[in-house]
Amino acid sequence: MNELSKRNALASIHSFPRASVEPARPSKRARRTRAWFGVCIATLVLAACGDDAPPKAPSSSAAPAAADAAPRAGAASGFNVLLVTLDTVRADALGCYGDAKAHTPVLDRLAQTGARFERALAPAPITLPAHSTLMTGLDPLSHGVRNNGTFRLAAEQLTLAERLAAQGYATGAVVSAFVLDARFGLDQGFGSYDDDLHLDSAAPREGMFRERRANKVTDRAREWLAAHERTAPDKPFFLWAHYFDAHYPYEAPAQFLPPGVSNDPGQPYSAERIRAQYLAEVAFVDAELGRLLEALGPEKLARTLVVVTADHGESLGAHGEHTHSRLIYDGVMRVPLIVSSPTLFPTAQHVTTRVVGLVDVAPTVLELLGVAPGEARFDGRSLFDATPDPERAIYGESLVTYYNHGWAPLHSLTRLEDKVIRAPRSEHYDLKRDPLELDNLMLKAPQRGQALLTRLEKLTGAATAPAESGLSADDARELAALGYTRSEPQQGAAQVDPKDAIVTWALLTNAQAASVAGRHDDALREIRKVLAQHPGDAFAWEAEYAVHNRRGALDDARAALEHVIELSPSAEAYVRMAWLQLQLERRAECERALSAAALLEPEHGDIALIRGEWLFRERRFAEAKEQFQRAIAIDPARTTERAGMGIRAVESALAGQR
Repeated sequence: MNELSKRNALASIHSFPRASVEPARPSKRARRTRAWFGVCIATLVLAACGDDAPPKAPSSSAAPAAADAAPRAGAASGFNVLLVTLDTVRADALGCYGDAKAHTPVLDRLAQTGARFERALAPAPITLPAHSTLMTGLDPLSHGVRNNGTFRLAAEQLTLAERLAAQGYATGAVVSAFVLDARFGLDQGFGSYDDDLHLDSAAPREGMFRERRANKVTDRAREWLAAHERTAPDKPFFLWAHYFDAHYPYEAPAQFLPPGVSNDPGQPYSAERIRAQYLAEVAFVDAELGRLLEALGPEKLARTLVVVTADHGESLGAHGEHTHSRLIYDGVMRVPLIVSSPTLFPTAQHVTTRVVGLVDVAPTVLELLGVAPGEARFDGRSLFDATPDPERAIYGESLVTYYNHGWAPLHSLTRLEDKVIRAPRSEHYDLKRDPLELDNLMLKAPQRGQALLTRLEKLTGAATAPAESGLSADDARELAALGYTRSEPQQGAAQVDPKDAIVTWALLTNAQAASVAGRHDDALREIRKVLAQHPGDAFAWEAEYAVHNRRGALDDARAALEHVIELSPSAEAYVRMAWLQLQLERRAECERALSAAALLEPEHGDIALIRGEWLFRERRFAEAKEQFQRAIAIDPARTTERAGMGIRAVESALAGQR
C-alpha cells in the first residue's frame, strides 16, 4: 500500500465527513434517523480514536431484544440492501463476538442496531462454494460448486442479485479476489460486477491470491453508490462489497499493527504473531466498512438493510491447520452474521443462539423485502423463523482435500450441540461441553453420534469420492488427444484422513512464506518433504511450480506444471503452461496448451493475449492486433494493460514499415 493510501485509510478512522447532499425538509422519521446516525458515527469515532485504550468487548449484561422484536415478513419492503462479505473472518475475531483484543467498533455498532447470530455456519471453508451458497440459498450438494477455480455456478441457479433485479433493483458488486472473478458465475444478475483486480498495483499477487485491498474496495463501492444517486436515486439498490484482506498472507497497514509486530511474511511461524497480524487486517477492514456506511448518509441508511457475514474463518493453528480450507472444525466454519437496520431494530440487539447457516441469508433477505421466492426451492430458511425444529441440521464440507491433494473428502452436520464429521475416522463432538472440538466422542461412545452420522451418509451418498469437477468425458478425450491426461488419485490416497495429513499443508504454508521471502531452496526442501509422502498432491506440485517460476527456472517450472495438469486439469493451469512455453519459445507446445485451455474455457482472455504475442514475434502485425483487441473485448479487467502495450507495439512496428 502506498503512503497516500495509508494516510487515507488512517484518516477514514478519525473523520466521517457530512453527506454531500442534505434534504431540504426532513421528515420526523428522517430527523430521528439522523439523530441515530449522529450518535452512531460519534460512537464509532470515539471507539476508533482511542490510541491507547483497548477496544471494549461487548457487555455481557446487555439484554438482547425480545423474540418479538424480530422483524416480520415484508418489514423492509422497498429497502436497499448492502451485503458485505468479510473473507476469512472467524466469528471470534470481532469484539461483539467476545474477543477483547479485536478492534471492530463499526461491526460492533452494527450488531447493536440489528440481529447477531451467535452460531452461524459456513457450508465450506473456501470462498467460491461459500459465496455460491450465500447467493443462492442452496447447499453445495445442490448448487454443485465444490472447489475454487475449477467450478462455475450454473446459469440455471438463480442468485439473489437476479431475483432482486427482477424486482426493479439496481444491482452492483465490488469483489476483491480472483476466486470471485466473473468467469466463475457469481456475476449473474449484477448490472455492474467490478472484479478489476489489476487496479490495485500496490498488492501484486499470484493466481488465486490476487487481491484488491480494502481501501480500494471501499473507494469503488462509494463510486458505485454515487453513480446510482446520480442516475437512479428513486430506485432501490442491492450492493455487494467483498473484502479479502483478512486472507493469508496478512499485510495490514502499519497503523493497525500492535507495537513490535511487522508484516514480514518470511518470519518463522508464531501463533501469537500470526493472530496479531490477522486481527490487524480485520481492524483495517472494519475501518473501511465505516467509510462505506458513511457514504450512505442518514436518509439512505435508514432505508437500507445491512447484512454482514464471512465466507469462512481461519484456523490460526488449531488442529494443526495454520490457515483454512482443509479441515472443517468450527474455527473455520463458524462465521459472524449480522443483519442490521436502525429502522427494523430501533431498541436493542436481537441475539440468536440457535444453529443457522449462510444458506439462510438469501431467503431471509427476500422475506424481509416482501419478495416472494416463486417456485424456487431453498435449502435454507429465514433467519427470523423461530419455529422450533430440533431436527434441523446445517451441512458443511471440504472437498479441497480431495481435488487438491487426493485425500478423503470431509462432510459435516451440526444439529443443536452435536456435530459429526464424516471421514475415514469419523468424529462426533458435543459443542456445548467441548467448543474446541478436542474430545472425539466416536472413540468413547460411538452410538451417541451414529444417528446423525447415518443421516449425513444418506445425504452425501456412500461413495468416498465426490462428483467430478465438471470435466466431461468428451473433454477428457480431447485433452488426451492433445497429449494431456488426468490421473486418478493414487491407490488408497482417497482414504488418507485430512486430520492425519494436515502437517503436509503446514509444510506448504511454510514453503510459500520462504519463497515469498526469496528463500527458494528452503521452500523447495519443504515442498519435497510433502511430495515424498504424497506424490499425487496437485497442490504441492503447484507450489513447486510457483517457486521455480519466481526464481526463473522455467524448465523446472514447466515440469512441475505438467504434474499439476495431469492431476487436476483446469483452464488456468493450461494458460500458465502456455505462458511458460511462450517464454521458452516453443511454438507448438504453446499452441497445444492454448487449445486445451480453450476446450475448458473458450472465453479466457489470456488465450487471445498469448496468441497475439506469438503473432507479433512472427511479425504478423495485423493478426496480432486483432488478437490483442479480442483479449480486451473478452476480459478487459485482466488483459487491458498488457494487450494495450501489445497494440501500441504493433502500431509502432507498422509505422516503422511505412
